[in-house]
Amino acid sequence: MTIIQENILTEKPFKNLNQLSGYIWINGRFIAWQEAKIHALTHSLHYSGGVFEGEKAYNGKIFKLEEHTQRLIESAKSLSIEVPYSFEKIIEAHQLLITKNNIKDAYIRPLIWFGSESLNLINVNLSVNLLIAAVPSTLRPSGALSLHIARWRKCHPNSLPPQCKSSGHYNMMIVCQKEAKSLGYDDAILLDWRGYVAECSTANIFFVKDDQLFTPIADSFLNGITRQTIIKLANDLNIKVIEEYITPDRVGEFNECFMTGTAVEVKGIKSINLGERNVIFEDSKITNLLKKEYNDLVYK
Repeated sequence: MTIIQENILTEKPFKNLNQLSGYIWINGRFIAWQEAKIHALTHSLHYSGGVFEGEKAYNGKIFKLEEHTQRLIESAKSLSIEVPYSFEKIIEAHQLLITKNNIKDAYIRPLIWFGSESLNLINVNLSVNLLIAAVPSTLRPSGALSLHIARWRKCHPNSLPPQCKSSGHYNMMIVCQKEAKSLGYDDAILLDWRGYVAECSTANIFFVKDDQLFTPIADSFLNGITRQTIIKLANDLNIKVIEEYITPDRVGEFNECFMTGTAVEVKGIKSINLGERNVIFEDSKITNLLKKEYNDLVYK
């Protein structure tokens, strides 16, 4: 395929995604940004029956693209969605999209969804579609975040497979983050169905004590690719990583806290409101070290 080099997507500030131009890869074709529409009766729009990924490109290279693509396919399988494209084709489509839009640093969103052939819950004639979009990376506000404990809890893993990155999972995340911001916090921590600390609305969480990392066991939430990367980086630095169940009343034992995710990367947390008290994290030594190591890795 011949790629036309154009300076399409820039990293200038924008207010919303509708302001962008460029191309989105949809079902094997490059569709102009403003023409990338779906039907009002799209099945997945009504029933949240889609799976997606969040990826990042740094200087033209998509970090952990193979791992993200494999998880996308596995997420689809867990919902009995037959992906119409091979692993290799999805990888190729990502790379073509980056080149077509002439973009170096971007947030990338692949999405698999059912079409508009029927609104029945199950219909063998429903098409399965794939899009991949790239949005220019923007600078995020600096400074550590303040969190609170959400009143909503993660559901039992027998209700929804926690390692499936499905659209439906994020309904609760939206509610929790919206409530947190309405109360003056940056984000929320969700507990699992047992009452253990699980994760933030769109990121995994780590704590530090005695120069050791502590993080919840990923049996009720998505085992993030950034989370896995941070654990490996910590091991390489001879920082002990302890994965265990953490109750909210233990949060005050730790002297550092940070979250991880593709979008937030490594982000410090300055406080967590537990309801009866507000825990302040004064230190950030390990957080800053891992943030630097992660930044060096993604730009390698």
